[in-house]
Amino acid sequence: MFEGLPNEYDIIVVGTGIVESILAAACARIGKTVLHIDTNEYYGSEWSSFTLNGLTEWIQTQENPVTNINPQDDNERIMPIGNPLNVFRNIQLKWNIEKTNEQSSTTTENDTPKITLDVLEKQSRKFNIDLTPKLYYATGGLIDLLIQSNVGKYCEFKLVSRLLFENNGQLDNVPSSRADIFNSNNISLIDKRLLMKVIMNCSSMAIEDLNEDENIPFIEYLKKQKLNDTLCHLIINSISMVDYNATTKEGIIKAKRYLDSIGRYGNSPFLYPLYGNGEMSQCFCRLCAVFGGTYFLRFPLAGFTIDSLTNQCSGIVATTGERFRAKDAVICNNSFMESISSNKNVIHRTVLFTNQSIKSSEKDEITYVRLSSPNEFGIHIIEVGSGSGCIPDGFFLLYIFQEKPQENINQIVERLLNLTGDNFTRANILGQLTFDQVETLSTSISSPVLKLLLTHGPDGSIDHDGAVNTARNIFHQIYSNGEEFLARAPDPEDIVIEDDGNTNDTSTTNTNTENENL
Repeated sequence: MFEGLPNEYDIIVVGTGIVESILAAACARIGKTVLHIDTNEYYGSEWSSFTLNGLTEWIQTQENPVTNINPQDDNERIMPIGNPLNVFRNIQLKWNIEKTNEQSSTTTENDTPKITLDVLEKQSRKFNIDLTPKLYYATGGLIDLLIQSNVGKYCEFKLVSRLLFENNGQLDNVPSSRADIFNSNNISLIDKRLLMKVIMNCSSMAIEDLNEDENIPFIEYLKKQKLNDTLCHLIINSISMVDYNATTKEGIIKAKRYLDSIGRYGNSPFLYPLYGNGEMSQCFCRLCAVFGGTYFLRFPLAGFTIDSLTNQCSGIVATTGERFRAKDAVICNNSFMESISSNKNVIHRTVLFTNQSIKSSEKDEITYVRLSSPNEFGIHIIEVGSGSGCIPDGFFLLYIFQEKPQENINQIVERLLNLTGDNFTRANILGQLTFDQVETLSTSISSPVLKLLLTHGPDGSIDHDGAVNTARNIFHQIYSNGEEFLARAPDPEDIVIEDDGNTNDTSTTNTNTENENL
């Protein structure tokens, strides 16, 4: 099984989630030898995307047997792994359509084909269903990292072309620019001017300029600017995207991020990856492999080897007994820790399979809605159609999750149906996947040994900021002598190989040119 595989590396990375994949790429980029493994047969861990048949298989294979390994000597201790799939709980997939069309033999050419599960399964490979749907701010965070590292050449994005918000019992478009505001028929001329003034202030002001307003509730600050309740709700919910108990400082920071992102790639602050969020982990894995990283999926991991004298993690051990050593560190997703099974902080996630958009449009839209009110945490709704490469033509994926679980999913769906009216009804919901995902960022556990550095899974936000920050911090924790975190990788045309007769010297040029063509 391990024939030809070296047994010593600078870094061993366990798990192929986005945090681990960024770290593997960053370490390989500075010339470190990297072994990157996953016990799953697919990339992405908790951040994966599946075909329809792949999703069914994932639901059915939630067991990961544990093997006990004995220490080689008195100086070695074995820390067994837990089941990383324990971060997923209460998984249910329910279809509201028949398995097959028993009447198919009697249909005529004029009949509309009936949607059955067989029809969808025949197009399984056209599905890319995210376990962790996320959006990407056009500035900062992961997008800037993709540009900085040149990993962006491995992926493609589409603009999130439609932003909606809850207004007077229906879904209205969020005005995202000056033109949108002044073309809106739902806002009076005086309110347009007030709204524009506040937005310009949010975009340009420094946090220090807030003075005594910095720590007051953001809603109070907005009302001091003479905005009515509807416009306050618009800014809090759909521009700053904070809860009603947020401070003015929090609200302004989030609003600036939103407003700064508009215009970089179009009239929207958000991008969505073609073929689903699972692509992101694989993009960073490709960079790691280009710089010599070694990959091993379905790795039979049994545990971590610990030096009993120094309490340092020295590497990993397979179920077959083979040891693999790490000189600098072992990086591991904390889902492999046995203690994660007792974590009760979860994110309720739902995926609806539909044959109708929540709001009709002549274009193929990627839609984002954030629902909130003064007494609840934000509810995120992302809808993707066939243009995203995630679902066959004529169908839609509707992702629903809440930053902090509060409402029952059936209540959220009912609330959405009330907002969509006759345009989108329960009859348009073909199937529903629900599951709970353990939120390990805010309850991150510390490593019990030295040189075993723990990463985390997704949180309940819509962006990747937490993942990028964790990866950067861990990298600098391991390599603190000024090593650059994910320096730009050269394009093939930038590589010049000079042969002096003895050695091959590879140099790069044009490495400081920013590439924003994602």
